[in-house]
Amino acid sequence: MPTAPTALRLLGAASLVGFAALLSACSAAPGADGANENGGALQNSTYEQQYDDWRLKYDACMKQAGIELPKPVDTGEGGQAVTLDAGEIDFDAFQAADEDCRDEVGDPPVDPDAPTMEEMYEQQLVFAKCMREAGYDYPDPEPPSENGMSAAMAMADYDEADLDRCSEAAGFGTGE
Repeated sequence: MPTAPTALRLLGAASLVGFAALLSACSAAPGADGANENGGALQNSTYEQQYDDWRLKYDACMKQAGIELPKPVDTGEGGQAVTLDAGEIDFDAFQAADEDCRDEVGDPPVDPDAPTMEEMYEQQLVFAKCMREAGYDYPDPEPPSENGMSAAMAMADYDEADLDRCSEAAGFGTGE
């Protein structure tokens, strides 16, 4: 996830297939039913602990595959974000390494407080409508599928005030 306030709003508005969905932990993890790998109940474990443990294993696997992921930074909003430079990422290599590492370490744990794909889709529809009303040629997002959600936009193409207003209307917040 991007670290800049604008990028945080845009990420809420346009979840990217692959890495953004991966880091937002939208898919179920093995043991998400409350059991660990050995069939026992998870003791004194929280989502944050589970995610941190998973992230360490995933990052190590990706590094071994030749993909160095940046360290997450605090967003100042109670969460963490990761910024990737699209110009420096070989997306085919990333996708192959991601598939291999998910096979090895599993999917990220699910945040019990995270919105569902359908809820995010509804928020994105509100955001898209607001952006069109502000005069932008902004498409509706694709409905969620088993591959996640996707939309693309360049941050420089939109006025900050419009992003703030539409992000707030959609329930993403303004990032301030």
